[in-house]
Amino acid sequence: MSRTHRLFELLQMLRRRRRPVSGAELAREAGVSLRTLYRDIAALQAMGAEIDGEPGVGYVLRPGFLLPPLMFSEEEIEALALGAKWVVRRTDDALSQAAGNALAKISAVLPRELRTRLEDDALLVGPGWERPQHVELTLLRRALRQERKFAISYRDEKGARTQRVIWPIALGFFESARVLVGWCELRRAFRHFRTDRIEAAHILDARPPRRRQALVREWRQTMLTEADSSIAYSRSASRKPKGKSMAKELVFYTNPQSRGMIAHWMLEEVGAPYSIEVKDYGTTMKAPEYLAINPMGKVPAIRHGETVVTEAAAICAYLADAFPEAGLAPEPEARGDYYRWLFFAAGCVEPAMSNHAAGWDPATPEMQARFGYGSYAAVIDALAKAVAGRRYVAGDRFTAADVYVGSMIGFGLRFGVIDKRPEFEAYWSGMENRPARLRAGAEAEKLASKQAWAAA
Repeated sequence: MSRTHRLFELLQMLRRRRRPVSGAELAREAGVSLRTLYRDIAALQAMGAEIDGEPGVGYVLRPGFLLPPLMFSEEEIEALALGAKWVVRRTDDALSQAAGNALAKISAVLPRELRTRLEDDALLVGPGWERPQHVELTLLRRALRQERKFAISYRDEKGARTQRVIWPIALGFFESARVLVGWCELRRAFRHFRTDRIEAAHILDARPPRRRQALVREWRQTMLTEADSSIAYSRSASRKPKGKSMAKELVFYTNPQSRGMIAHWMLEEVGAPYSIEVKDYGTTMKAPEYLAINPMGKVPAIRHGETVVTEAAAICAYLADAFPEAGLAPEPEARGDYYRWLFFAAGCVEPAMSNHAAGWDPATPEMQARFGYGSYAAVIDALAKAVAGRRYVAGDRFTAADVYVGSMIGFGLRFGVIDKRPEFEAYWSGMENRPARLRAGAEAEKLASKQAWAAA
């Protein structure tokens, strides 16, 4: 590595840090001796870089030094291009246009061979889940920049509307939601507000009593104390099962953005107390401790005493039997339709929808014969007939089969994986507002928010 390149890399190391860093740490990262590091610091200072500090104390680069970078690497160009594409697809119009302008400016100063990397379409950003926004995100961002109080009309997940005054501190852009974080004067606590549920808003002249940076520190501290990997969750239910099953510890392993929502809904229908252990994709979900629970390294799973159950349909069936007082399974002699549609949804509906969503369906009779579900069209037609004119799929009362079938239909309608047939919409309208499902959804949303902000 040339000395010029080494000095540039050292400058980048200092730019990445907001607090003083020791010379020893910089030397280790740069792969040079401490003596060489001191000489390089002195050389940068001679060029005009305002580096404060001294040997044995630490160094920090003061803002304002404008030594231009030598050039972007290919990876840096790809990172910039991909990030800008994400902003274009996932944010408001003003930020989207700004991202496009920034890419154009970067492209104008790049050599021709690197400009092609910036314009390469090898890395793509897919469409997100778009929700209608009643309030422009530019207004929310302006309230953040100006550090002013923000008055909103908010509709929660149950449809209740409240008028709030909040002190906005952050705006998060996630795959499935955009979330405004702020101190709520009504609740006297930090709250997360889905922006698609803000129905009206305006900026007030008044400022919060504390600066935004101070509020961010306070909010992050609440996230650290509340966001634990194992969360005990209990509630008072109107119908609590009793007996030996209640004496066993019930642990629910999930990720809030997964099929775990099916088991979560079922647990709420059962009404028994349980604890939640959130597993992250690629890390704790693949850790040896969890692989001992589910060798597939997937969620959901439950542990009830010494019994471990995986697979969402199996969890629904198990919980219905383990807590018979909840009344979520028919009498044994009347379980034909119950078993049929519970496992039809797991064995046919889900794989058919998954393949169809990926753009592939068994096209020929020979290919359809090799798949248990036959064809996507046949599965959807059978499912429509199963729920047509019926409030419940397996009799005259709600059962665990409705949890699974309802989850599949609700997911399919929400993401456009199945057609909005009248039979599906009528059946789902009787499922989506069940109190247990709303409780599970609200808790999963809180877990997802904590998980996302903890990683931010």
